Amino acid sequence: MARLHVGLHALQGDIKKYKDQLDLVEIRPVDMSLPGAPGLRKWRKSVPPAFVFSVVLPRVVAELAPGKALDDALATSLEVATTLEARCIVLSTSTEIRPTAANRKRIAALFARIPGEGALRFWEPRGMWEREDVIDTARAAGVLPVFDAARDDLPRGSVVYTRLRSLGAQTMLSAAALDRVARRLGERRDIFLVVEGTRGAAIRAKSTLVAALARSARAPEAGSIIAPVAPIVRPLVAEDEEQ
Repeated sequence: MARLHVGLHALQGDIKKYKDQLDLVEIRPVDMSLPGAPGLRKWRKSVPPAFVFSVVLPRVVAELAPGKALDDALATSLEVATTLEARCIVLSTSTEIRPTAANRKRIAALFARIPGEGALRFWEPRGMWEREDVIDTARAAGVLPVFDAARDDLPRGSVVYTRLRSLGAQTMLSAAALDRVARRLGERRDIFLVVEGTRGAAIRAKSTLVAALARSARAPEAGSIIAPVAPIVRPLVAEDEEQ
């Protein structure tokens, strides 16, 4: 059974309405205004247990420059992740973070400060990183890499976190493109898919992708079921053999 979660790169509208249509949202501590701990707890209680909060680490953390600013922002982010019972923590580095030996060490050192027995950890590079270099760097850090499934081949594994970039109000991937995404996702155990666009774009992508995954699944042999909502998981105690 593939557990597919689809959502946006930021919360749009009221979360009680949002969770009726999508079941994942990225939260960006420090970089965006968030409620205090009581408000975050209300968010968690207002959504089903299987709803996925994904915490994207702030820009000051992603710059990888040691210091108090990084330490404080990382501590705040981990507190938010704990309060929301986040399923995923994502480090998204900018194009300025190039594939140097020093940056590879900084990436590994940063993830060493994030408990491996908690939320699933992912690294999303931007810029001039080669695919194999991304995979090797992520493996060395004990995390999973993030690619755009509409553009890139995905590494093997039972868990995948992917992003469909820049889907605006009038922009949608074609059915053929989403079929290609479905083939790349394959028969994974857990799929976390983020759409950069409007809620309408994400809802349409989700509907089309569920159908595409169903078409691509080898149901008679594998007995696979593609479902847009996962069964209940234990947040922040995730165990994954890929990490």
